[in-house]
Amino acid sequence: MKKFQVISSGLNLRSAPEGIIIAVLSRGHIVTKIEEAENNKWWKVQTTVSGEALEGYVAARFISPTITSVEALLEVGGISIKRLSGESAFFYQAGMSINADGAPNAYHPTDIGIDFLANAGYPGNWWALAVDRDGEPFIQSSSEPFPGYYVSTTALFDASFNKQDPRRYVNSLEIPYIVLPGNGDFRRATGVQLGDFAVAYNSSNQQLAFAIYADVGPKNQIGEGSIALSQALGNDPFLRGRVRRGIARGITYLVFPGSGDGKPRKVSEIETKTKQLFEMWGGINRIKSL
Repeated sequence: MKKFQVISSGLNLRSAPEGIIIAVLSRGHIVTKIEEAENNKWWKVQTTVSGEALEGYVAARFISPTITSVEALLEVGGISIKRLSGESAFFYQAGMSINADGAPNAYHPTDIGIDFLANAGYPGNWWALAVDRDGEPFIQSSSEPFPGYYVSTTALFDASFNKQDPRRYVNSLEIPYIVLPGNGDFRRATGVQLGDFAVAYNSSNQQLAFAIYADVGPKNQIGEGSIALSQALGNDPFLRGRVRRGIARGITYLVFPGSGDGKPRKVSEIETKTKQLFEMWGGINRIKSL
């Protein structure tokens, strides 16, 4: 679906051609065309007003095609982070390394977890494990999902559970999530916050997946996702029971800053919220054109 912008000082969004006014759109407001009505005098459109997704009808003569140029925001490890002019969503193209963090069986004291213990840190600096006041990792009890395993963390968490509870963190095995650089320069340039929604598109097989921003990584690396996200894009990351196989290239990531609420979400919520944002942005045809 193609995007257009309002060219009048104020354009009424109506429930039907000449129907009830739903909202008034200011000059430059972006809408997505759905279909034409009444000999092309009226168009049905999608848009967002004050964070609310709306559909309605506008007089076609008061909107025109958007003129978009690509703005480079910054570069991370040789990967350019970009957005289209006049939009808040940003995108980048990379491969996908796999992050197992948050999975309750990710790490074990004897290194038999689905990920290698070295990826969680080392004594005195465990960056992917929940630790006590002395810096010692918590070990799951007999009543928890994987007794004897460490509790693996993610930057996004559910504060209703205590820090040694595996349910506090975003499970890589179940939740499709992306990882972004955890530094101020990246956040300032993009406006992104933990809990925001994202789309990943695999150009090699045309698989599309919806995700949430749930973990942070090094400031000079980008292109990382959870086990569940990798699988949703058609890649099996497991080799002999451990996470070893990423995606070399061809993944387009699209992120919607300000779209989340800073909290973990269920898969169904991620899919519903992100699909709505994605369709309003322009959908599959537009992401293929990037």
